[in-house]
Amino acid sequence: PQARGTAEEIRINSENNFTLIKPVYTTCASNDDSWSLEAEAIQIKADEGIAKNLVLKIGNAPILFLPYLSFPASEQRKSGLLVPNFGSSSKKGTEIEIPYYWNIAPNIDMISSMNWMSKRGIQFNNTLRFLTPKQYGEIEFNILPNDDISKSTRNYLAINQELKLLSNWRLRMNGEYASDSEYFEDLTRSVNSTSRTHLFRTVRVQGFSENWFIDIGMDNFQILDQSILSEDRPHKILPYLDFDGQWVSQEFNLSYGLDANLAHFESNVNVSGTRFHLMPNLSKTFNLSGLQIKPEIQLDLTSYNLDSSNNDAMKADSPNRTVPIYSLDIQALLKKNWEHKGYIQTLEPRILGVYIPFRNQDDFPIFDSLVPDRNVHELFRKNRYLGQDRVGDTSKLSYGIVSRIYDQKSSSEVFNFTFGKTQHFKDRKVRLPNELPHDHHSSAYLASMQWSMNPKWRLQLGHIWDSDHDLSNKTQIGLRYKSEGSRVINFSYRYRKDNLKQLDTSFSWPIKDKWNIVGRYNYSIEDRKSLEHFFGLEYETCCWGIRAISRKHLIYRNGETDSSFSIQFIFKGLGEVGMPIENLLEEGILGYDVP
Repeated sequence: PQARGTAEEIRINSENNFTLIKPVYTTCASNDDSWSLEAEAIQIKADEGIAKNLVLKIGNAPILFLPYLSFPASEQRKSGLLVPNFGSSSKKGTEIEIPYYWNIAPNIDMISSMNWMSKRGIQFNNTLRFLTPKQYGEIEFNILPNDDISKSTRNYLAINQELKLLSNWRLRMNGEYASDSEYFEDLTRSVNSTSRTHLFRTVRVQGFSENWFIDIGMDNFQILDQSILSEDRPHKILPYLDFDGQWVSQEFNLSYGLDANLAHFESNVNVSGTRFHLMPNLSKTFNLSGLQIKPEIQLDLTSYNLDSSNNDAMKADSPNRTVPIYSLDIQALLKKNWEHKGYIQTLEPRILGVYIPFRNQDDFPIFDSLVPDRNVHELFRKNRYLGQDRVGDTSKLSYGIVSRIYDQKSSSEVFNFTFGKTQHFKDRKVRLPNELPHDHHSSAYLASMQWSMNPKWRLQLGHIWDSDHDLSNKTQIGLRYKSEGSRVINFSYRYRKDNLKQLDTSFSWPIKDKWNIVGRYNYSIEDRKSLEHFFGLEYETCCWGIRAISRKHLIYRNGETDSSFSIQFIFKGLGEVGMPIENLLEEGILGYDVP
C-alpha cells in the first residue's frame, strides 16, 4: 500500500538529522482514516529514528501507547521491541507475548520473548541464530520457571547446527530436549507438535564426492509417549558408519557400486549388538530407442556380534547371512502430441522382476527393520522390508503404467494416472515377529489419479485393493475448488485398514464486500470425534485487516482437547498485532492464500 503522512512542523537539525513535530502516518487512502500512527515528535537520524509518546489509533480510538520507541531508519537491523502477540486457550488461559529482537552482530541475532499465561505463569523463550562462511546454526531455549498447574519448572532446548570442515566434509548436530513428556501438549499450539512421541538427537560427519557419500555419526532419543512398550522403543545407535558408492565403467558400460554399514545398537531391554552390512551391486543398462532394460545383481552380506548380557531370546551370538538379489527392470517412455487439442500425452510402462532365495533369519535381531507403507513408490521395491535386519525371499513380478497429460502452452500437468500390481509366484517364508504369513496368492492393486478438470476444480484419488481378500487396504479421495477472490473449498476422505478413517473439509469464502469466512473440520470416523475444527472471520481493506479464529483440537494422548480464541490485527505497511493466525490457516486450508 502507498503510505502518506503529515506533520505540523519539520525541523532540520543538520544533514540526515531532522525532527517531525506531531506527525501522523497511515497507509490508508486520503479519504480513509481507519488507522493512524501519531506521535508527539519523531527524530530521524542517518540510521536511527526515535519516537516519543507514540499512539496507534483505530479511527479516533487509541489502542496502543508507547512513551518511547527506537527504530532503524536504514536497511541495517536494530535491537528493539517487536509487535506483541495475544490470545487465549483453555490449557494456558489468557496469553500475552512480548518479543524483543537483539541485533548482536551482523551475523548473529536473537529473539527473546516473555510469554505471560494466566493459568501457568511467565515463560521465557529465546532463539539464537548465527551464520558464518563456514557454519550456520540455531539454538532455541525456552523455560517456564514455575508452572502454576504442574508446580514444576518446564523447559525445552533445541540445537540445529552445520559446520563446514573441508570442501567436501561437514559436521551436523541436531538435537532436542524437553523437561517432561507433557511439555508439547501443555505449551505448544501445533497439532504436529502435540502428537510427537520421540525427540531425536544426532551428531554426524558427512563427506561426499561425485561417486560416493559417507556418513559417520551417533543417534540417541528421548521418549515422550510413556505408553510405548519397552520392546517397541528404538535402539540407540552409538556409533554408525554408512558408505554409499556408485561408479560407471565407460569401457564396458557397466555400473557397479557398494553399500556398506557398520553400527552398534544399544538397548536396556531389547537385544544389543553390532551389525555389519555389505552390499555390492553390478548392473548394465541397455537403451533401445525409448526402451530401457536393466539387469542387476546384488549380494547382501550381513553379520552380527550380539551382546550376551541381554541375548536370551537369540540362539546365536553371531548370526550371518549371504543372500543374492537378482532383478530385471524394463522401462519405456512413449510420447504423443495431440496438436489439435493442445495436449501432450506420455505413457510410461514399467516391469520389474525380482528373485531372492530363502535364507532362514529367525535368529536375527530386529534393530531397525519394518514393513513399509504400501504405495505406488513401494511397488518397485526389491526387498519388501526397510532396514537391514531382514531380506525377504521372493519370486515376484511388479508391473505398472503411468500416463501423464500436459498442456502444450503452459506445460502444466492436467492429468496423471498410475496403475500397478505385484504378482508373487511362491510363498514368502521370511517374516518379522508377529507378522502374518504371506501365501503365493497375496497381491494388491495400486491406483492413483490426479485430474485438473478445469482451472478451478482438481480431483485426487488413491486406492489399494487386496484382490485375495476382496477388501480395501487404503483409500484416499481429495476434491478441491479454488478460484480468484480467495474462494477455496477442500474435501478429503482417508482410509487405512485397521488404522484410520477420517473426513476432512476446509474452506475460505468471501461473503460480502471485504468479509471472508474460513474454517476446517477434521473428523475421525473410527473414534467418533473431531480431531480439529476451527471457524473464523476475516475483514480486509486496502490498508488494514482483522482475523478472529475460534479453535478446538485434540492435544493430549488421552483424548483431551484444547479450546482457544485468537485475534490478529493487520496494519498494512506497519505490521501485525496478535497471534500469527496465518500459519494455522495455511496449514489447515489447502490452497489458502494469505491476503
